Amino acid sequence: MHLLGFRIRPEVISVGVRGVSGPWGPLTNSAIGRSLLLGGTLSARHSVVIRLAGESGEGVISSGDILTQAAARGGYYTQTFRTFPAEIKGGPCMYQFRLSDEPIWSHGRDVDLLVCFNQEAWDLNWDSLGPDGVILYDITEVAIPDDYLSRARPVRMEELAKEIGGSLRAKNMVAVGAVTGVLEFDTTPIEELVLRRYAHKEGVADANIAALHAGSDEAADLKGRYPLVPPVETEEDRMLISGNQAIAVGAIAAGVKYFAGYPITPASDILEWLSVRLPQVGGLTIQCEDEIASLASVLGASYAGAKAMTATSGPGLSLMGELIGYAGTAEIPVVIVDAQRGGPSTGLPTKTEQSDLNQALYGSHGDAPRIVIAPVSVEDCFLATVDAFNYAEEYQVPVILLTDQGLATRLEVIHRPETDTITLTPRKTSKGVAREDYKRYEYTANHISPMGIPGEPTGMYVATGIEHDEYGHPAYTPEIHRGMGHKRWDKMEPLKAGAPHAAHGEEYPTDVAFIGFGSTFGPVREAIDRLTEQGMSVGSFYPRVLMPFPSDRVIDFVKDAKRIVVPEVNFTGQLARLIRAETGIELESVAKCDGLPFTAEAIMDLANQEVAV
Repeated sequence: MHLLGFRIRPEVISVGVRGVSGPWGPLTNSAIGRSLLLGGTLSARHSVVIRLAGESGEGVISSGDILTQAAARGGYYTQTFRTFPAEIKGGPCMYQFRLSDEPIWSHGRDVDLLVCFNQEAWDLNWDSLGPDGVILYDITEVAIPDDYLSRARPVRMEELAKEIGGSLRAKNMVAVGAVTGVLEFDTTPIEELVLRRYAHKEGVADANIAALHAGSDEAADLKGRYPLVPPVETEEDRMLISGNQAIAVGAIAAGVKYFAGYPITPASDILEWLSVRLPQVGGLTIQCEDEIASLASVLGASYAGAKAMTATSGPGLSLMGELIGYAGTAEIPVVIVDAQRGGPSTGLPTKTEQSDLNQALYGSHGDAPRIVIAPVSVEDCFLATVDAFNYAEEYQVPVILLTDQGLATRLEVIHRPETDTITLTPRKTSKGVAREDYKRYEYTANHISPMGIPGEPTGMYVATGIEHDEYGHPAYTPEIHRGMGHKRWDKMEPLKAGAPHAAHGEEYPTDVAFIGFGSTFGPVREAIDRLTEQGMSVGSFYPRVLMPFPSDRVIDFVKDAKRIVVPEVNFTGQLARLIRAETGIELESVAKCDGLPFTAEAIMDLANQEVAV
C-alpha cells in the first residue's frame, strides 16, 4: 500500500480498511474478532491487559509486538508500554499491551494475564496482577508462591523450545503460543509472519511455528478465561504505529526534505525510519558525528531553503543549546524532536520521563526565542509534527517537539490521518523584493520579515548570530538590541490564543481541574471519563504549545474549579512551576519520578483525595 506518496513496509506501519491490516495483508474483523469472542461462562469484557516479562535476549519485546499486531489486525484498539535495560549485558524487560473493542487512552494498570519468562520476572511484576489475574510461567525457571498457585499455569517454555528447535531461541514463541491459547487468537497470521521473516533460514520458521502451536496447546485449558466483546464492524481506515513513526510520517506530510541526526535512545527510530523513506520522496537523511553537527547541518539546509529537522533526547538537546540560540537570533526555521528519557546526565536511557521541559523552554544562553510543542498521543504526534513545521516556517524560529520514551516507542491503533486535508504554511521569502530595498530583519507589522534564499538575486544577506540591525549588519546600540528582542519574541504572540493550544479541555470543571502536558493526557482523559460517570465535575487542559505559554486560557479554564492538580513525570514539578510563574495560580503539584507513566487509576485516586501542595 502507499501512504503520502511512498511505499511503506507493512511490517513497520499497518494500514487497512474495515479494521486494521497487519504485516500479513488485509483481514476483516470477522476472523480473529470471532476467535477472540471466547465461549466460556464468563461475561464478555471490553478490554484485557497483558504483560510479558523476562530477561533481555529472551524475545520479550518481539513477543509483545507480535501479539499486539495480531490483536490490531483483528480490529481491536491497542496500546503498549515497554521498558528494557540500557546495558549491553542485558537485564529485565517488560512489555505490556492492552486491547479493547473501544478506543484506548492508556495501557492499563491491573494486569489480567502475566507471562513470566524467569524468576526475576515474577519477583518484579507479581504486584501488578489484577484481582482475577492469571499467571503463565516457565515451569523450569519460576517458583510461584502457594497462595498464587490457584491462578497460575505452568508452561514448559524452555523444555519445549529445546525439544522442538534444539535451543532456547524459540522460548518466546512458546510464550506467544500460550497467550494465543488463553485468548484464542488465530495463529495463522503469526505463522505467516514467521515464514516471511525466516524464509532465508532453513528449518528456523518451521521450528518457531511448532513452538507456537506447542505453547498454545499448553495453555488450552485456560481457554475462555477472558472473553472479549468483538470489535464493531467498521469502514474506518486505521493504522498500528508508534509515536516515533507518526512523527516521521508527519514530517514527510509536512514536506521535510532534509534530516540529520545522531543515534540516541529513544529517538533513534526517527533517524532509522527516515533514512529509508525520505529518499523515496526526494529528501536526504544523514547520520552525523554528534548532535552539534546534526543541528548545524540542519540549520544550513534550512538557510538554503529546505524544510529541515533533527531528533534527539535530553543529552543531545543539551549539546544543541548554543545552536538553538543561534537559530532564534538568525531567525532560521528548524524542527527539533526531543524524545525525553530519564535524567539527569545519561540517566535512564530506556525509561520514560518528562524532565526536559525546563531545558526545552529555556535551554540557551540569553533570551533565545523558540516554540515548544508537546503532543499528547501517537495520533497527535503526526498532527503536532505538521504544526511544528508550519510554525517554524511561519514564525522563522526553532520549534522543539517534546515527546517521551513511553509515547515515542508505544504502538497504538489510530485513525489514518487525512493527509489530503493538511494545509502547509509557506515560508515568506525575499522573492520579488528589490535588492536595494531588502532588509532581512526588517521591522514589520507582524514582526516577520522576508527570508532570503541562496540563488535569489534580491535576497543576499548574512545570517549572523551577533546582534544586528535590519540589514543583518552587526549593531550593538540599546535601541537595536531592544528592538530586535521585541521582534524575535512578539512575532509568536498569536500562538498564545490560537485554537491549536488545547488538545483537550475547557470543560470548565467545578470539582477538579487537571493541567498537564504530553503523554499524561491519556490516563487523565480515561480517568475523567470514569469520574464523570460517577458524577464528578472534572476536566483537563493540555496546552499543545507550551512556549509561548497560554496564561490567559489557563486562568480562564480553572476559574470555577475547587482544586487544580498538575500531574507530571519528573522530580521537581516543572510544569507546576511554570504555571505558578505565568499565572500565579495556587495548585497541587503531583510529580513522580520512577521511569513509569501514570495510570488512569492513579489519576482517579488523585481526584478522590486531597493532595499535599
